[in-house]
Amino acid sequence: MSNKLIALITKIISWVIMGASIIVALIYFLRISGAEPEMETVVATPYINWAIVLLLVGAVLAVLFPLVHFILNPKNIAKVLISLGALAVVFIAAYLLADTTPIVTATSALEPNFSDPAVLRLADTGIIATYILLGTAILALLFTGVRGIFNR
Repeated sequence: MSNKLIALITKIISWVIMGASIIVALIYFLRISGAEPEMETVVATPYINWAIVLLLVGAVLAVLFPLVHFILNPKNIAKVLISLGALAVVFIAAYLLADTTPIVTATSALEPNFSDPAVLRLADTGIIATYILLGTAILALLFTGVRGIFNR
């Protein structure tokens, strides 16, 4: 497959998913606006399932397209492996920084996940990794902006 064909397939898939999502969102808002409060969960369930389908499609494509790119451009594998290693370091650092102290709230007895160390560590890992990646993205934007000023 050529790069143009892959770009065309990606564009077609993106437009189809975007169009379907817009239609699904419009139908959701039309249905939920007239629903009784006790029926909102029943109305929302198919749309939550659609969001899960989109998440799975995105995950599959996020794995599939880099694999195709590896096959077409084997010279770039070293750069990608370095990037994946850096991402792994971020998540390992976030996991090591995660706290498992139980959260005490008025409803703690009703929600056992607030005191489950595995859930707390996983949630903290995701939050801390997001902060690290956001900070890295902001620093990269600042760096490229400042570098652009001096390279003129």
